[in-house]
Amino acid sequence: MGVRKLNPNVIENYRIKKGIKSCEITEKLGLTPGWYSKFKKGQVSLRGVYFLPLSEILGVKPEKLAKEYFSTLKLEDTSNRSAQKGS
Repeated sequence: MGVRKLNPNVIENYRIKKGIKSCEITEKLGLTPGWYSKFKKGQVSLRGVYFLPLSEILGVKPEKLAKEYFSTLKLEDTSNRSAQKGS
């Protein structure tokens, strides 16, 4: 079984797209700006307990966020697939 690559860029892309500051996310999740910096660089991973509140902050379904975060596909690739399926 291969190791799945975590993709913190997914969350960063949603954050930027929504115009949300990283400090807003860390404040709402009870995390530090230093944690977010490490997260963005892929030095720490996002714990499962944060998916629901983070998905609410970003306005994305938690299942979609988790699927994209745990995927090696680019955000654009997953968005195009959803459009093709008519979702």
